[in-house]
Amino acid sequence: MNPMKIAGSLFFFILGILVLQSCAPAGSATYSPKNTYTPKQLKEDASVMEEILRKNHPSLNWYASPSEIDSAFSQLYKQLDTPLTETAFRNVLNQTAGVIRCGHTSVRPSKKHNWYMLWQPPQGFPLGLKVMDDSTLLITSNLYRTDSILTRGVQIISINQFSARYLIDTLSSLIPIDGYARGFSDQNLSNLFSRFYNNLFPNDSTYRIVFKNNNGIIQNIQRAAYTKAGDTLSSTTPSAPSAKKTKSRIKPKRGIPKSTYRSLMIESQERYAVLRINTFSQELKRSFIRRSFRKLKKDSIPALIIDLRINGGGLISSSLLLAKMIHQEPFRYADSIVSPYQKIRGEGRVTKRFISNLGMFFLSKKNKTGGYRFRYFQKELYKPHRLRFKGTIYVLTGGYSFSATSMLLSSIKGAPNIVIVGEESGGGYYGNNGGFIPDIVLPNTKIRVRLPLYRIVNNHLLPFNGKGVPPDIEIKPTFEDIRKNEDPKMKKAVELILSSGE
Repeated sequence: MNPMKIAGSLFFFILGILVLQSCAPAGSATYSPKNTYTPKQLKEDASVMEEILRKNHPSLNWYASPSEIDSAFSQLYKQLDTPLTETAFRNVLNQTAGVIRCGHTSVRPSKKHNWYMLWQPPQGFPLGLKVMDDSTLLITSNLYRTDSILTRGVQIISINQFSARYLIDTLSSLIPIDGYARGFSDQNLSNLFSRFYNNLFPNDSTYRIVFKNNNGIIQNIQRAAYTKAGDTLSSTTPSAPSAKKTKSRIKPKRGIPKSTYRSLMIESQERYAVLRINTFSQELKRSFIRRSFRKLKKDSIPALIIDLRINGGGLISSSLLLAKMIHQEPFRYADSIVSPYQKIRGEGRVTKRFISNLGMFFLSKKNKTGGYRFRYFQKELYKPHRLRFKGTIYVLTGGYSFSATSMLLSSIKGAPNIVIVGEESGGGYYGNNGGFIPDIVLPNTKIRVRLPLYRIVNNHLLPFNGKGVPPDIEIKPTFEDIRKNEDPKMKKAVELILSSGE
């Protein structure tokens, strides 16, 4: 055989192995969520988090006094005298960060943990639960699909002797919120209850559940932790996975459809349209917003419903573009966007430090009163877009409407042609923290702590009470809505359109 061909084949064989290795999840062969870290490692990580937050956070004392912050970190170190897993440590860090009451100062898993979980099948607590109020949980889903008892709409009284109120309060403490806008944590729990429960109680193998059935009778039942291999109700304890089952992995889905992020539906017969925008992140192309409003104008649609209920925010520029499309008169978008510093301080590792410092240096200008003002989005009078919608607009909101979405809602609240329908937003009405948001990467666990660098005040004339943007028409789901899987907010908006004869 030709030596050159042999060498070429060997080269491409080695290259193929390297490519396959580079595509594998980082650390997937060695990482385990059961691994623990020593008290020394945990305290070192906690110290890095504390130092960088104290030196850089723009609103550390917006809702908490210095003594409350000191007490929170003091309590943190007292909980680090025994080894902890990454998940247990993250729970403690989230409770500490929660004292700041900044929804953007969240504690996220390490990248290795994310990769590990991405390839794991659903397991653990089998129920999806909806938080109705501070003491009420209703079932919305069940991984045991053949379960005819714990069905949608059933009310949970307690799990393993923990009352619904205790579980809501305890799990909510793991979710940072803006001020006192509790709707954000309630909505997060409703979306991911089993994940939060598994994080707090990772060793539970069975669940003693007390519930009230649809006839109002209180009963109790026992269910086993869910495993993909044992999707059955015949046993109350999960079977131990074999070596072969452990190797079996669920590959993450690729190619997320665009409709996941946004959609436009025109009800030509009823003469209204529904525009769903689920994010203002880079996945939302601003060309879609322009195309949508061009279509609405071309078809002379008189009424529009904009659904922002699961829009957790993203780019301010994208939310501003939508604001231009629905405002009828010139408007302001933010009173002030200010950072106390012009560069990130502290020695710990912060992702995108160079880019963030570069942006803060060139895009910020020193204020007369101290701090560094972001040059864009504030104190500027914006004109409505030429494609703006001139009919009546109903904007649907909820607890997950957050960040750049709450900026938009704060801007349009009270506009004569706009009616906000639903529940109080999770993002602050008065303002929040954001702008550039790099991660603090803790040295030992590699846990990531988000670090907002700017304080954003939407409108200084609004009440500074830690609440979200209130709706004009409040609509909350009832027990019956959950049981029937109905959408009362959309139903109300359509009802208003049809009754107005638009």
